[in-house]
Amino acid sequence: MSDQPDSADAKAFLVEPIPTLPGTVPECHALIKQLLERVQALEERINLDSNNSSKPPSSDGPGRPNRAQRRASTKKRGAQPGHKGHSRSMVEEGQVDRIHDCRPQSVCGCGGSIIADDQAPQRHQVFDVPPMKAVIDEYRLHGGRCAGCGKRHVGSLPVGVPRGQLGPRALSLIGVLGTRYHLTQRKIRHLLDQLMGLSFSVGAISQAHGKVSDALQAPVAEAVGSLSTASALWMDETHYRRESTAHWVWAAVQPKLAVFSLYPSRARYVIRDIIGVDCQAAITSDRYSAYAFIEPARRQVCWAHLLRDFNRIAQRQGQAGRIGHRLLGLGLVMFRKRDRGQLKGSTLEGLQRRIHATLTRGTHQTRCPRTARTCANILALWPALWTFTTNAALEPTNNAAEQALRSIVLKRKISGPSRSLRGDRFIARGFTAHETCLRQGRDLWQFLHRAVHAFLAGIAPPSLLPPTRAAT
Repeated sequence: MSDQPDSADAKAFLVEPIPTLPGTVPECHALIKQLLERVQALEERINLDSNNSSKPPSSDGPGRPNRAQRRASTKKRGAQPGHKGHSRSMVEEGQVDRIHDCRPQSVCGCGGSIIADDQAPQRHQVFDVPPMKAVIDEYRLHGGRCAGCGKRHVGSLPVGVPRGQLGPRALSLIGVLGTRYHLTQRKIRHLLDQLMGLSFSVGAISQAHGKVSDALQAPVAEAVGSLSTASALWMDETHYRRESTAHWVWAAVQPKLAVFSLYPSRARYVIRDIIGVDCQAAITSDRYSAYAFIEPARRQVCWAHLLRDFNRIAQRQGQAGRIGHRLLGLGLVMFRKRDRGQLKGSTLEGLQRRIHATLTRGTHQTRCPRTARTCANILALWPALWTFTTNAALEPTNNAAEQALRSIVLKRKISGPSRSLRGDRFIARGFTAHETCLRQGRDLWQFLHRAVHAFLAGIAPPSLLPPTRAAT
């Protein structure tokens, strides 16, 4: 989800001032060439979309065909002929709250009496939601005065009772609504008021997010500490502003654990700060230069990003376009061979040889400097393109990190930028708990309730680590 590595050069090229009018024919030819290159760069920039850059599909606009249109089928919607169908099964009679016996009328339309038979009645179950009302507990702190010294004493709240007006379950519910369901604080306020009669201000909802964030501090810190001992990580980052200040959410993902951190920078130090300086995990990422300090032997470059780079090159004119088409075709062959389990031995070596030769041609051609820079950058990362062929724990794409960030992107689009450090911490810690619980099949509301209760009671918090790792 980051910008392309060669985008800085393109931007510098586009803003380069045009020199004064030339006085000779060769100078005119040089100026025309420069202007043509600038026009081509501008046209390419206008045509960037999710197929040839890191832009999300939502930015393609209404004029682009969506995924549903690309996958259109001639079959009509709904179940196809031969489908067995599905229906909700009846719950057991012991789980039914109320039973209503509906008996037939006593007289038939012909005038005869209706006599009840011995057949079992037909069962029809209706599921409804009862009226909800918050449970309000009042704690009366009685006081007294010492008969000896006259000092006044006041009773204290029981362990686990918050000083505020929202209890642990309400706090955890507000945390769930703000993460998994992407609700804004104002919508959370209206929902609680309408469903449960809890009338609180938007500020109180914001403070509740802060308390949930504080309750998650220890579990998230434990999850962050486990990254340094991971065997494989998928990493990516996306923009998340704090009002007018640029911030980024960083994701470090494992199959059963996802950790998010919010920083005001995309610099290399952030990666070291997240995973630790001694981390030896194999890291999958895009070609962003901040990951350059990781040796290629334990780095995997995302092939989904490479295909988009190849597609962008293929849309150029002349030799660069032909090279791009060749690279794009070879990349698709790589995925097809891998899916069939054929990416090994002589097949792998032949494919690598053809891709390397095509990238070399792209580097040596002089008609399109942007293509030459991109191909040279990919060749510099050559060993990192194939780490997944020797490490069974890796995938050729960084889809795991991008899919984990998708929920935060939705939150950003719905709620807009954060406004404080408290909001930043809630985003990072809350979505760490949300995505990790989702990957482990755990109930987020239950986990947040345990975490908030432990924080208020001063006891050990629950762990976000997978059960096998938490036990060790």
